[in-house]
Amino acid sequence: MSRVCARIRPAELADVDDLVALIASIDTGSGVFSGRPLEQDDAHVADRLRDILECGDRDLLVAVDDLSGKIVGLLVAKVDEIGAIEVVHALHVTHLMVTPRVRRRGVGRALLAAAVHLADERGVDRVLATVSSGSREANRYLARIGFAPLVMQRLASTATLRRSLGIVDAHERVALLRRARLRASSTALAARVVRGA
Repeated sequence: MSRVCARIRPAELADVDDLVALIASIDTGSGVFSGRPLEQDDAHVADRLRDILECGDRDLLVAVDDLSGKIVGLLVAKVDEIGAIEVVHALHVTHLMVTPRVRRRGVGRALLAAAVHLADERGVDRVLATVSSGSREANRYLARIGFAPLVMQRLASTATLRRSLGIVDAHERVALLRRARLRASSTALAARVVRGA
């Protein structure tokens, strides 16, 4: 396979439709970002991409194939803090995507090289990549180029935790307290009746 000559540049609002098409070409069903599978609704994805571009707190880079002029990859990153007590700043790559037809041809590497330059520009000396634990291909690729595991993050919905920790909602808690009071008062009444008899 020959390498793809890809030019890396910041994304522009005019790129949104092409980025939506790129994301649609990738099976994101096995990938989970921020605890939820990536939304595949094109309108939602387009709105989110516009938000990223207009807000300016994240960098969205694209890889453009020099021959075809098409966008073949994207990278989303922002400077983030790792840790709460011992804070380390890092460029956090939250999404690294390459269209399937040009994978293993240097596009991901070029995007990550651009991320290194972004980190240098922002004065941070670490790059953190978020990848789905279920994406073996992505995990192997990142390990091969020098990313080491940092932490294992586990995610649960609040509803799941409420159930497993025995936490009940306020209205349920009030009902439980009322039932407990009624049981206590009926038990006390029964005890008084027994003693008085």
